[in-house]
Formats: sequence, structure tokens, C-alpha cells
Amino acid sequence: MRAWGVWGAIAVAWLPAAALAEAAVERRSTSFLGIDAAFDGTYLSAGFDLSPWRRPDGRGVAFRFTAGTGLSRFRIDPALPDRVAETSTAARLMAGWREEGRWGSATLFAGLAMETRRLSPALPDPQVGTRFGPAIAVDAWLTPADRVAVQLFATYATPFNAASLRIAPGYLVGAGVHVGPEATLSAHHGTLRTRLGLHVTGLTIGPVGLRLSGGYARDRGGAGGFYAGLSLWRHH
Repeated sequence: MRAWGVWGAIAVAWLPAAALAEAAVERRSTSFLGIDAAFDGTYLSAGFDLSPWRRPDGRGVAFRFTAGTGLSRFRIDPALPDRVAETSTAARLMAGWREEGRWGSATLFAGLAMETRRLSPALPDPQVGTRFGPAIAVDAWLTPADRVAVQLFATYATPFNAASLRIAPGYLVGAGVHVGPEATLSAHHGTLRTRLGLHVTGLTIGPVGLRLSGGYARDRGGAGGFYAGLSLWRHH
């Protein structure tokens, strides 16, 4: 099976930490949008972060809501000529605590996840339906050295036992723009998937920040191909 629910969560969840770490002034909320396309499908996700009581030192309570939907097509059995269509919809509502210092920033979230997954044709599969359950996430923007930043995002949600980890170091090449490699490992719907690629984080168009990424993806079934992502955010 495929892992679009996880990819959608990854596409948006790290954005506030990276964006807020670069912000020159204090912001109370950030909205974001992620578009992810790979060799077997696409996923669209959106959400917002809210920090209504952040302290002057950057520490404080944070709330996060994300939602997304995706469509992919794949061969459930390499020996069969027909492809199966998968649709998935996911949402997460979480609360957390944000820490910030000279080392960067990090937020630990916990909350509720909902996910719906459907196959067409409706084949017998235990990993379908609508499920609810707890979810946790760690979202960090670390600065271990001068001009170097590391985006780190890890999450786990119980509805379909979805787990993921993304690490994306970057080197500062311009005003707030970091460029570097990225690696992602994701387990979802019984599939283990990896991604290796490059990212450019921190481009701006007016008040909107951008992140571009792309590279090669492979799943446990042996299928592989290119992926690309576009993420947008705005402070309010």
C-alpha cells in the first residue's frame, strides 16, 4: 500500500518551526499549504499554527491543525495488469510546547488524528476505512553551526500506525535561504518508503515563504520514481 497520509503531514508540519525561526519579529500564527507530487500520485495539505501566549524568549504553548487529501494509483500485485486507485483524507489537531534558544527551536505536539482510506475497486484490505486515535510529533529547526540549519520532523499516529522521520540539513546561501539534502523514511499502510533529494528553504514572494524539494522515492514493493514538493507559509 502507499503512504500519502504521512507525506501530507510531513509536507506541512515542519513549516512553522522553520519559518518562525527565521522571523525577525514575533508572530502569533502561521498558515501553510503543501503540494506533493510523486511517481504514483499527488497530495494536497494545509493547516495553521497558533501561539497565543508565547513568551518574549520564544517559549510557550502552541496549537496545530492540519488536513489533507490525496489520490494515487498503483499495482497491488506486480503480476496483475490493472491498477488500484487509493484515496486518503487525514486531519490532526494537536497542542504542544515550544522551546527556543541559541541552538534553534523545537516543539513537541500531542493530540488527535483522523484518517480515511479507500480503495477502488473495493478490494479486501484491513487497512481501509475511517479511524481515530492519538498522534504525537516533534518539529525542530536546529542551528548547530554558523550558516547551518537542520530541519527535523518526526511523527507517529495510531489510526493506521503511521510513522515518519525527515532530516533536512541546509547551508545559508542568502537572506534566510538554506539549500541542502533531505532524507525521509515513512511507514504507513504496511509500506516502508524512502526519499532522498534536495531542498531550497526560505525563498520569499512578498509576505509568502516557499520551500522547494525534489528527488527520488522508493517503496518496499520495489516501485520507484521521482517526487517534487512545494510548500508555502505566511505569518500573521
